[in-house]
Amino acid sequence: MLQLKNYQEAALQKLAAFLGSARLDGNCSRAFAKEQDAQGYGKNYKGIKGLEDVPYICLRLPTGGGKTLLGSYAIGKAAEEFLEQDYPMVVWLVPTDIIRKQTLEVLQSCRKENRRVLDERFNGNVRVYDITDFTHLRPQDLRDKTNVFIATFAAFRVKSKDGRKVYQTNEALDPCFRDIPEQEYFDKDEQGAALHSFANLLSFMRPCVIIDEAHNHASKLSEEVLRRLRPAVIVELTATPADNSNVLYKVTASELKAEDMIKLPIMLEEAQSWQGAIDSGIERRKGLEKLAENEPQYVRPIMLIQAENKDREVTVEVVRDYLINEHDIPEEQVAVVTGEQRELDDVDLFDPDCPVRYVITVQALKEGWDCSFAYVFCSVAKVHSSKDAEQLLGRVLRMPYARRRAHEALNRAYAHVAVDSWMSAVGSFKDNLIDMGFEREETEEAVQSPQQLDLLRDDEKQEQAERATLEFFTEEVPDFSTNMALRLLSNVVKDENTGKYKVTIKDADEENLRELSEQVEECFNSPHDRQEVLYAVSRANVYIPPKGMADKGVTFTVPQLCLDFGDGAELADRETCLPDGWRISVFPADLPAFAVDESRHVYEFDIMDGKITEQFTGTEEGSLGLERLTDWDEKKLVIWLSRRINALDLEYGDLINYLRKVIDYQVNNKKVPMADLVRFRFVLVKIIKAQIEANRKEAYKQGVQETLFTSNVARVTPTVQMAFRPGHYPAKSFYRGKVKFQKHFYATIGELDSKDEVMCAQYIDANPKVETWVRNIPRDMTNSFWLPTHEDNFYPDFVVKLKDGRVAAIEVKGGHLVTNEDSREKDMIGRVWADASDGKCLFLMATLKNEQGLDMGRQINELLS
Repeated sequence: MLQLKNYQEAALQKLAAFLGSARLDGNCSRAFAKEQDAQGYGKNYKGIKGLEDVPYICLRLPTGGGKTLLGSYAIGKAAEEFLEQDYPMVVWLVPTDIIRKQTLEVLQSCRKENRRVLDERFNGNVRVYDITDFTHLRPQDLRDKTNVFIATFAAFRVKSKDGRKVYQTNEALDPCFRDIPEQEYFDKDEQGAALHSFANLLSFMRPCVIIDEAHNHASKLSEEVLRRLRPAVIVELTATPADNSNVLYKVTASELKAEDMIKLPIMLEEAQSWQGAIDSGIERRKGLEKLAENEPQYVRPIMLIQAENKDREVTVEVVRDYLINEHDIPEEQVAVVTGEQRELDDVDLFDPDCPVRYVITVQALKEGWDCSFAYVFCSVAKVHSSKDAEQLLGRVLRMPYARRRAHEALNRAYAHVAVDSWMSAVGSFKDNLIDMGFEREETEEAVQSPQQLDLLRDDEKQEQAERATLEFFTEEVPDFSTNMALRLLSNVVKDENTGKYKVTIKDADEENLRELSEQVEECFNSPHDRQEVLYAVSRANVYIPPKGMADKGVTFTVPQLCLDFGDGAELADRETCLPDGWRISVFPADLPAFAVDESRHVYEFDIMDGKITEQFTGTEEGSLGLERLTDWDEKKLVIWLSRRINALDLEYGDLINYLRKVIDYQVNNKKVPMADLVRFRFVLVKIIKAQIEANRKEAYKQGVQETLFTSNVARVTPTVQMAFRPGHYPAKSFYRGKVKFQKHFYATIGELDSKDEVMCAQYIDANPKVETWVRNIPRDMTNSFWLPTHEDNFYPDFVVKLKDGRVAAIEVKGGHLVTNEDSREKDMIGRVWADASDGKCLFLMATLKNEQGLDMGRQINELLS
C-alpha cells in the first residue's frame, strides 16, 4: 500500500475524530466545534434542511492534493466511526461526466491505488458501478459487499421524477426489496404502492455520500438531491469550498510542496510578443529535458500552449505552424487538444516511447486530464478565462511520481506569457492560485521570475537601482492614510478622458515597495486596481532582498536527542525507550469502559468522555442490517477486531492472544452473550482501541522514565540532526498580525496561537545574539524539531539559531499550565536534550513571569547570554 502523506493522515484522523464524536454525541454542531481545524473558515456548523442530523463536512485540499485517494479512505472511516457497518452503500458524486468516467476507471481498476485502498479496507468485497448499472445489484451484495456508485448530480436532478431511471420501478431490483419493509418516505405509484426504484433502495440503505469538488454543487437543487438520497453521512472534497461548506480540515499548498506533491515556485517569464513567449518556453522545455536525462526515473517535460480562438490572430494552426516550421519540431511531438481535435485520446503520455512534447489547446484541456510531465505553461491568448488559466496552471503543478527530483530546476513549474497579452501577469497568476486553494501568503512565494531567482542566489548579480518610480492607473483613489511614507511619495491625478486615476510613486525604495505589496488590500478596494499595483511593483527596477534566510538557499540544522545503549547513538523516540518493545497480553483483559448493569438490563459503554447505553438482547433481535449474528463465533470476532486495530508496535500473535482473553472475559466473567458482543462490535472495537492506547501510554511512560530520566544513555551528536530546508515549511495557517519580524528563517510565519507567543517571538527577534529562528510546526516529524514523550512527540514553539552556532528550543506556557504533568515532562525532556549537548543546545519553558520573578524577555536574554 502507498504510504499516506502527513497531511492526508492528519485529515483522515480529524475526519475519524469528528465522525466518532458525532456518533457518540448525536450532535453534529458540537462535534464540529470540538474537532474543526481550518483557520479562516466559518466555525458555525450548517446542516442541510431536512438532514440536520446527518454529518456533513468538507475536507479542503489544494489542487494536486489527492482528493480521490482521500475519498477512498473516507469511506472506510465513515463505515467504522459513524455508520457502524461492515459493508456500506456509497454514492460518489462528481461535477462532470468526464470526471465520472475517469473516477469510474480509477476505482474499478485493481491496479490503481485508490481501488487497492477499498479492497484492503473491505477485504476485497467491493463492487464499483456506473450509476446506470444499478440493475446488476443482487440482494447478497447489500449484505456482503461495499457497493460504490459513481454519478453526477445531474443523474438525480429532475423536475419530474419519471424523467430519470433511478426514480422508476425496475423489476431487476425486485429481489433486493424482498426483505425490505415499506417505508413512509418511499416514492409511490398512483395506486400508493412503493416503487421498486433505485432511489428508494438508496434512501432505505442510507448511503455514505462522497462529493468531489463540492463548490460546483452549492445550489438548492443539489440540496434537494441529497434529501432524496437520505444519506447517513456526507463528505465533501474540494480545493475551493462553497460559502455554506462546513470545512473541518484545511490543507495548505505549503504542506503539498513539503510532501513533494507539487512543483513550486512557478517561474514566470514575460516576453514582448507571443513569438517570444513560445521561443523562451521551447528553450526552457529543452533545457529541462536535458536535465531529466540524468534523473533515476523517466521524465519527459511537456509544454502546454494556450492558443486563441479561431476568430483571433494566434490560433491553434498558427501556433502549430510556428512550432513545426520556425523551430523544426517534428510533427509527432505536437498534439492538439480542442473540442474538434482530440489528439491525446488513448495516448499514454507516461510511455517512454511516446513522442509528444508539446500540447496546444484553446480553453482548458479536458477535465481530469492529468500528466505530471507537464512542466511549462505558455499562453499567447489575449482574452483570458480565469477558469481556463486556473486549470492549465494546475496541469503543470503536479510533481512526477510525487517525489522530489534530483535537479532543482525539475522541482519548479514554468510559465511564459506575452506582456501584451498578460498586462497583470503576476497579479493574475496569484489570483488563479488562490482559486486553486492556495493561501494568499503562499502566493507571494509561489510566483517568481528567473531574474528574481538569480538575485536571490547570487549577490554579485545585484545591479538593480536602489530606488524606482512607479506609474499605474486605477479605478479609484488609493487610500494611503495608514502609510505616511507612501502618502508623501505618491501623486494622484485624475485623467478626465478615461475617468481613471494616474498614480505616481517617486523614489520608492525596497521597503516602500514591500509595504505597498503587503498593504495592497488595505489601500485599494478594486481587484483590478490591486492587480495593476502588483504588476507595477513586479516591473520595478529595485532589488527586494529575501525576507527569510531560507530564500538564500541555506539550511538550518538542529541536533536531535539520541540514545546510546552501547551500540552507537540512534534517534530517540518513545519506541527506542523500550528497546525490547511491549506486550499487550500482560495487561488485564477486563474492559473498565464496558459495564453490565443487570438491574436495568443494559450495557454501558464509556467512550470519549461520553456514555452509551444499550439493552440486553442475547438473540438476533436488533441485529444490524441484514446480517445473521449466529454465524459468528469467538474466532471470527477476534479476527474482525484485529483487522480494525492498527497496532504496528505490537506483535500480531500477542494482539490475538489479548483479544481472545478480552472476549473470554466478557463471555465467561461478565456473562455477555456472544450475539451481543457481535451486535455491539463497532462500539467494542473503539473501547478496546482506547484500552490498548491507555496501556501503551503506561508502558511507554515507564520506558521514558527509566531510559531518559534515570539512566545515562541520552546523547546529542552532530551526526543525527533535523534540518529546516528551503521550501519545506508546511504551515497549516499563517501569522497575520501587525508585528513585523525580521529574522524568521522562512518568508512566511506559522500561526502564533496567543499573545504570549507573539510576545516571545518579539523578544527572540529583537535579541542581538539571534541569527534566525523558526516558528516550529506541530505534528510534523519530517519538517519540524521534536523531542519524545511517553504519549507522542513534543514540538517546542520556537527553534532559534544563535550567531555563535548554538541552538535553542523555547516553549511558551501560561502560568497555570507550567506545573501540570504534561508540561513537567516536556520541561524535563527539554533539559535532558540541553544537558546532553555539552552546551551546544539550550532549552527554556518560558512564562510571563517565572518563579524568580523574571519576565519573559529577561528569561530569554538569560538563556541566550
